[in-house]
Amino acid sequence: MDTIANHGGDTFEVSEKIGLPPECIIDFSSSVNPYGPPPRVLDSIKSSLQHIKSYPNRPYQRLREGIANYAGVEPEEVILGCGSAELIHSITMRFVRGSMVLPLPTFSEFEAAAAALGLEVRPVEPCDLSLNLDGAIEAIKRERAGCVVICNPNNPTGEVLETKKILELVETAADARTFVIVDEAYYELSEGAETLANLAGEFSNLFVLRSLTKPFGFPGLRVGYGVCNPGLAKKFEATAISWRVGILEEVAALSALEEKDFLINSKKMIAYEKNNLYEGIKSINGLVPLPSRANFFMVDVNRSGFSPKSLRWKLLSYGVLVRDLSSVKGLRGSYIRLSVRQGHENEVLLDALRNLTSSMGKLFPNNPVCAERRCHSGWVEDCRLCFCPFYPCFDITTGGKFVEREAGGYVWSCKDCSWVHRKDVADRVLQELSGFDMCSVDPEKLLEVRRRVLGELHP
Repeated sequence: MDTIANHGGDTFEVSEKIGLPPECIIDFSSSVNPYGPPPRVLDSIKSSLQHIKSYPNRPYQRLREGIANYAGVEPEEVILGCGSAELIHSITMRFVRGSMVLPLPTFSEFEAAAAALGLEVRPVEPCDLSLNLDGAIEAIKRERAGCVVICNPNNPTGEVLETKKILELVETAADARTFVIVDEAYYELSEGAETLANLAGEFSNLFVLRSLTKPFGFPGLRVGYGVCNPGLAKKFEATAISWRVGILEEVAALSALEEKDFLINSKKMIAYEKNNLYEGIKSINGLVPLPSRANFFMVDVNRSGFSPKSLRWKLLSYGVLVRDLSSVKGLRGSYIRLSVRQGHENEVLLDALRNLTSSMGKLFPNNPVCAERRCHSGWVEDCRLCFCPFYPCFDITTGGKFVEREAGGYVWSCKDCSWVHRKDVADRVLQELSGFDMCSVDPEKLLEVRRRVLGELHP
């Protein structure tokens, strides 16, 4: 069974597949602050390592008070979790029965939580790419659902929702005895979003979720929080897992909460780099970036000739990881999502995209026959596959490897691989790939062809 929740940030999994160390992969799929974590956070963790011999303090009073002061709420309104994703599951398990109203497109963890509990999902189709909150309100009235969930800013579109409309939804839901979960994970890194955290205590059906790991840049330490009515918080705590935030996570969170200047400064730099990256993407033929008010934006790749999955695979040849949005429900089109990273990293992405889009006319089956035959060391029999249809294969056994680029970053090099230039291999590959659309074909299918031919015709 396929996992319902699909996320970005899988650098360790990608590292194992392509053979490039995780620290050398530039991850545009994970929308966290690229300037974090603050040095103070790292120092606090190092100085607290001896405390891992003890269990955390179960009431988490210091952390609650720190979060309350940071978010402008009361400590008794704060609930804690092992990341906001875990809170989605915990809240749903404790409070939601029946069905979930799900305005699309949205964060996939909501549907995963519903599936785990056997809840019926009532999707609300978007208006173009915008969340249809009017449709969600009507669904609440009609369905008497257990809950409705939304992200603000929305993930993956970066849309910022109108506070007045969200409150209308919350009030309608209260009349229908329906819970509302508002995920504000990207609030701090957005432009113009208004939080409902300071209003959550006034409602008996509202949970506002926030993240510390995304704005401060340490997603490997799992700590998130929610804000709700004290009565709801008390009910949550009555059955909550005792030690859901580790000692080092607590220390990191408390340190980060004091770093408001760091957050202000990094947000300014992200806004600057976002504009540069957006304009850079806009200048590349076939790519259309979409407006966003978050620290990430979607790119329409329909006119690039690549499918989102194929483009993601090709970008891995540069050690660049992007989010393929093909599996996101409610999106009608071909999109990837890019988070904003530091300037030199954004330039690596732009270089990779320019190179890939400019090479479109050279892809199989439109391979030109090379007259020079100087790309590889040694004698080459057959140049019909001058541009390898399997690139990047990430297979070091045939001679490929990652090399450093002069402009920064890495690229998959085939200089020492001449396997596809053997006549018997070229004959077999051309036969196997007859009729393939090389721009939209699933990369796994291509690599399966390669493995099959390689099994028959060894290097």
